[in-house]
Amino acid sequence: MKKRTARDKLLDATFAEVYIHGYAATSVDTILKKAGVPKGSMYHHFGSKKELVLAMVDERLFVKMDQFFHYDKQEGKTVMESIRATFAGIAKNKMLITHGCPLYRLMVELAPVDDDFDQLLVKKTRQMKARMIRLLRIGIEIGEFDASLDIEEFAGFMLSAVWGILSLSPTLSSPQNFIAQSRYILDQLACYQQ
Repeated sequence: MKKRTARDKLLDATFAEVYIHGYAATSVDTILKKAGVPKGSMYHHFGSKKELVLAMVDERLFVKMDQFFHYDKQEGKTVMESIRATFAGIAKNKMLITHGCPLYRLMVELAPVDDDFDQLLVKKTRQMKARMIRLLRIGIEIGEFDASLDIEEFAGFMLSAVWGILSLSPTLSSPQNFIAQSRYILDQLACYQQ
């Protein structure tokens, strides 16, 4: 097993803290304590909290987003079954259900006030939407969906609907609620099935 470097520990601790508490509420001291590294190690790798969080977004958050939201056609499944399996995986992810989508949370907090974060977070959002578009395009190509499905519009709808469901307060959020709400997304998509 590969030994985790101080940089890795900092990135992992930053992901956990910023995801749960947000950027503004997370202090460098809290990250250092959670990572178990001295302050000098942080400033050896990163010039500021902002640089650390930008690196975390690029190196940790983006990887997590691809794991959390697996919008690819799965072997032996239809596109609809693949999306349903993705939704089932989201519903089983306690962190997502409890804390919502980490990308969405950072976008709401930081994109309006910082151009560097805005550009990086929008880039990942566009990548996620592009994955959904590719998946829906496959559905049209294999004849699962009617060609009248506007895949760009539907991908945008699906992305915002999932984030909306996940952005409910922890009191209102549950795996059962996510599955029940996501059925409406699937119902809309089913209108285009052939």
